[in-house]
Amino acid sequence: MPRFLAFLPILASLFIGCLLLSCQPKPSLSSKEKGGHQKVTDARVDELVRECQVCHGVKEAQRGPILDGMEYSYLFDQLQKFRSGIRGQNPQNRSEYLMGIGARKIQNDVEAAYLAEWFSRQPPKPALYTVSGDLKNGKDFYESRCASCHGQQAEGNRLVAGPSLNRLEGWYFLDQMRKFQGDFRGYHPLDERGRVMAASAKDISDRTLRDVVAYVVESFGPPEQPSSREW
Repeated sequence: MPRFLAFLPILASLFIGCLLLSCQPKPSLSSKEKGGHQKVTDARVDELVRECQVCHGVKEAQRGPILDGMEYSYLFDQLQKFRSGIRGQNPQNRSEYLMGIGARKIQNDVEAAYLAEWFSRQPPKPALYTVSGDLKNGKDFYESRCASCHGQQAEGNRLVAGPSLNRLEGWYFLDQMRKFQGDFRGYHPLDERGRVMAASAKDISDRTLRDVVAYVVESFGPPEQPSSREW
């Protein structure tokens, strides 16, 4: 049986989920009433943003990935996975485990939606170019294996629920791909998108991973910001 047929049931469920998600309106920060009687004030949004920026700001000594400018649907989906325990439950994956703890401060779905919307509205910040590779090899591999789900210019593909990659910094992109390969991400039975990505990443060499990451970041990523770190 051709290898791709094994993914058809998962892809079908992703397609249906994507259609349902695309029919749902985004929350607006100017609107205070969402989800019945639940209410989110500007002060509460600011409080949540400040909490997130402790790790997701631009201070290199402590920071996680930059979230500014990422697509709303992806941010909201990942927040919900952390809140529900689909992600962030493995202490061996330290950064994700800490995110799972931090996500508990989000009290309900409405706050998660407002938080995702706030970050999605921010202009992208300069990124750290810390991964080098063979750009031609990365381009060839990306176009043959990645573009169908993530777009020709890493802009994403909503028809198959493939998130954009054009806001990812190289160090974080490479780190996540290695976690997909090592069963530190995409292992939970309810993480359908993560399982597809984990299965797709298994046979990619580390050298090719670096080539693809370097190609995507340098071709489609945020502008560069100098860094003293090496990856």
